[in-house]
Amino acid sequence: MSDDAFPLGADAAGIGSRILRLRTQKGATQTHLAGDAFTRAYVSSIEGGKRTPSPRASAYFAGRLGVTLEDLCYRYEPGRRQALRDAIAEARLALSRGDVAQASETYSDVISAADLHQDPEFGAAGRCGLGFLARHQGDPDRALDAFAQAEALLTGQPLSSRLQAVMGRMGALFASGAINDALALAEDHLREARRTGQTAAEFALRAATVLPHVERGDLDQAAASADAALEIASHVRDPEILAQGYYHINRVLAAQARYDEAEQVLTRAVALYEHLRLRTEVGMCHFARGFLSARREDLAEAEDRLRLAASILAETRALPRLVNARAELAEVLRRLGRTAEAAELVDDCRALALEYRDPEQAAELDRIDARIAADVGDDTAAERLFRAALDRYEHVGAVLEVALTCRLFGDRLIKWGRTQEAAEIYRRGLTGLERP
Repeated sequence: MSDDAFPLGADAAGIGSRILRLRTQKGATQTHLAGDAFTRAYVSSIEGGKRTPSPRASAYFAGRLGVTLEDLCYRYEPGRRQALRDAIAEARLALSRGDVAQASETYSDVISAADLHQDPEFGAAGRCGLGFLARHQGDPDRALDAFAQAEALLTGQPLSSRLQAVMGRMGALFASGAINDALALAEDHLREARRTGQTAAEFALRAATVLPHVERGDLDQAAASADAALEIASHVRDPEILAQGYYHINRVLAAQARYDEAEQVLTRAVALYEHLRLRTEVGMCHFARGFLSARREDLAEAEDRLRLAASILAETRALPRLVNARAELAEVLRRLGRTAEAAELVDDCRALALEYRDPEQAAELDRIDARIAADVGDDTAAERLFRAALDRYEHVGAVLEVALTCRLFGDRLIKWGRTQEAAEIYRRGLTGLERP
C-alpha cells in the first residue's frame, strides 16, 4: 500500500480517534508516538480531531503503533481487514473447486462486515464473489444483480477498481443471451480504459469483446480486438486477468482456423490458472482445447480432452460449463459414429440444464439432437429440432451460429429433395451475416 495516498474507502477523518485509542491501549505517550519526525503538539491536534494527518504521516504513526496504515484507515479492529482479504482469496479458491456452500458463507460474511464498517471496496468484493457464485450455478440474472450492486458501491472510483464488477456484469449479460448489451458495455468501458491509460483494463476489455463479436459473425473485428489485446499483454501483471483474456482470445483464433496460435494462448491460460489453483477455470481451458481438436478433425484427441474437461467440471460442480463440455463431447461422438452414446449424453445435458436457463446452450443441444435424429433417419424430429435451434440462436443474436445452423439444415433439406426450401434457409443464414 502506497504511503502517498489513502486506500479506497479510507475513513481519513477517523484516523485521529483510532490513533488515540491504539496509543492508549498500548500505554504510549504522545511524545513517543511523535518520535523524531513530529511534535507532541501535532499528535495532540490529530487525536483531538483538529487536523487530519497525510497518508505518509499516518503510515509513520501506524509503524510507531505496531499496526498497518490500513488498520488506521478503517473502522475494523487491527488485523481484521487483512483477515477478510485472506477470506476473500480462500472463497475464490473454494468456489473454483466446487465448494459452493463455503464460498457463499464467506462472501456473505465479508459483505456483512464491510457494510457494518462502511468499507465499499470489500463490500463490492463480497458482492462480486456472490456474482461469480451465481454464474458458477448458471443463474446470470442473480449474477447481474450482484455485479451491479458491486459496481454501484465503487461509483467514482478508477476503472481498475471497478473492473471485476464490470467484467462480471458483461459476462452475466452474455450468459443471459443479451449479446449486444454485453458488447456495448465492454466497448463503453474500453474507451475509458484507453482514455485513462489503464493497460490491464484495456487488455481485459479488448479480450472480452472477442466472443460477442464472434457470436455476431464479425470475425474481422473479433480478430482485430484479439490482436490488439495480445500486443499489450506483456504489460499486464495480474495473472488472472491475463489467463481470462487468453481464454477469450482463443475463440476467434479457432474460428479463423489459426489453430496453433489458439493452442498457444490456451497453454498460457492453463499454466496461469494452475498456478492460481483455479480448478474450474483449468477445466474450461481443457474444454476449449477439446473444441480445437474437434475443429482440426482430430476426434480421438478431442474426445480425450473433452472427457478430461467434463471430469474436472463435474468435480467442481460448474453446471453450465459441464453441459458445454458434455455437449461438445456428444457432437464428437456423433461424428465418430457412436450415435447412441451421443444421444445419451445430450439427454444428460438436458437434465442438468433444467437447473438453470441458458438460451444459447439450449440451441446448441437442439442442433446436436437434430443431427443425431438425421443420422438415425428420424427426419421429422430433425427438422423440428433444427428449426427450434434456429429460433433460439436468432433470439439471442448469435449470428454466426444461425449461419452454421442454416447451412447444416439446408444441406439436410437438399438430401431430402426439398431444394427450394433449402435455398430459403441458406438465404436466412446469409442475411444475418450481411453487414450494414
